[in-house]
Amino acid sequence: MRRTAADVLVETLRQHGVDRLFCVPGESYLEVLNAIRDQGGIRVVTCRHEAGAAFMAAADAKATGRTGVCFASRGPGGSNAMIALHAAEQDALPVVLFLGHLPRARMGTRGFQEIDAKRTFGDIAKWVEEVQQPERLPQAVARAFHKANTGTPGPVVVVLPTDLLPLETAAEAAQPRSRPRQLPAESEVAAVADRLASAQRPLLIAGGLCRSEAARASLLAVAERWGLPVMPTFENPDIFPNGHANYAGELGLRPPAGIKARALEADLVLAVGSRLPELPTQGFTIPSPRQSLIQVHPDPDQLGHQSAPEIGLAVEPAAFLAALARHNAPPASPERKAWIAHARGPYVEAQRYTAREAADGVDFGCVIAAMNKLLPEDAIVTSDAGSFASWMHRHYQFHGRQILLGASSGAMGFGVPAAVAAALRFPERAVLALIGDGGMLMTGYELATAVKERARLILVVANNRDYATIRFHQEVRYPGRPYATELTNPDFAALARAFGAKGLSVDSPSEAEPVLREALAHDGPVVIDVATSLELITANTSISSLRAPR
Repeated sequence: MRRTAADVLVETLRQHGVDRLFCVPGESYLEVLNAIRDQGGIRVVTCRHEAGAAFMAAADAKATGRTGVCFASRGPGGSNAMIALHAAEQDALPVVLFLGHLPRARMGTRGFQEIDAKRTFGDIAKWVEEVQQPERLPQAVARAFHKANTGTPGPVVVVLPTDLLPLETAAEAAQPRSRPRQLPAESEVAAVADRLASAQRPLLIAGGLCRSEAARASLLAVAERWGLPVMPTFENPDIFPNGHANYAGELGLRPPAGIKARALEADLVLAVGSRLPELPTQGFTIPSPRQSLIQVHPDPDQLGHQSAPEIGLAVEPAAFLAALARHNAPPASPERKAWIAHARGPYVEAQRYTAREAADGVDFGCVIAAMNKLLPEDAIVTSDAGSFASWMHRHYQFHGRQILLGASSGAMGFGVPAAVAAALRFPERAVLALIGDGGMLMTGYELATAVKERARLILVVANNRDYATIRFHQEVRYPGRPYATELTNPDFAALARAFGAKGLSVDSPSEAEPVLREALAHDGPVVIDVATSLELITANTSISSLRAPR
């Protein structure tokens, strides 16, 4: 039987466990779509924009720990997908973008829609490979998946010339490459254990590579047995139960001052599964010169990238946590118990929600209060970028089984595609997206994808008619001089109905709970338009207070 390069590509994807991909169909890879149609086994989610498709691939990777797959077509398509590749790089998510391209003979001529993929994606992707012979295609795909998942996970780009895909080939589908597990030696775990036992105020910073179910369980066991307060990195508060006595708050974007202060009071910082980038280190101030650092990360190049660790272990975070949990720990002293309570104090204080009133709309915290009361124990929350997210980060309590999908890159437009991807991957779980009005009109078109796929999700839009995060910075630097941030919005509930979804509105705080309850009961996509106050610009401040004389 005649087998084409596209046939072997699809077979290789299936061998690598790919059961879905996200795309905007392009003429440069029609043979791949035709091969999937013939072979089956892979669900093709047709999206409305390549940014939405690639965001879905990144969110699927974050939710499952598996490699997210996106297909796009040459110049415009690849350029549109780039924002999501940046998000994947920042969040260390394994994503493979297959980019349809010009015929091989025209590559390098600056032909129609041509881009130099290696130069264009070289600063973001871990690897960019242009496949020139059909016999090399299966191994190129296997190499892409391997590179996306080794060391620091991240995005990889595979360029597919359009004339390559229909060529006949005798090549066989490539099997996944084995990925050696980097396990800690007993002596290494013992050295860390000794330092934890001797420290007076140790702190565990847990990063995104602790997201797996096994890592979460071991993280909880380590915190309890070793008496460690835990601070997750930005967009990862879900990896440790927020109601637990050892939870000390998220090291994210502008956390309450007390949380940063407690982090700086630690005498030993154990950072597991984090590269220690700018936000979790609060501008590279944690650890301070007075603090000792132990860093655990699978990529040796990331150990000591900003701060030299006293102990640096290039091992799998989940394996390290499991080994440390098994290691004998001394009973927690009264001083250690007092330190845990002291470290948690600022989070507990900041987490309390007191409703505020404003003449121009509702306090968005009423939505978070309703979520705390109504969302199931296994709910999935996705978050876009914007000032509305401050209410979630401050007041929402994640339980052990809940998942948060947010982009630590701060990319607007992530929330809606992430919700679609989560709803398709976990149709039995409640999925709720928190989105600003700005982000909603960046990728809200993927609501059409949700309707087409009959995805069950809730999109909550904080509608304050402004790019409020930018307005916040304007009011800080130029009080009383807003400019270029005001928005004119549609009726989002009516827009939802035009898409074929259910549209609801919240115009007063008392409506938040019954409206959310109605949305959770609906078997399909729902949009909730929340008339949010701009005056109450974040969870802890207002425009009036920002303008007040200091």
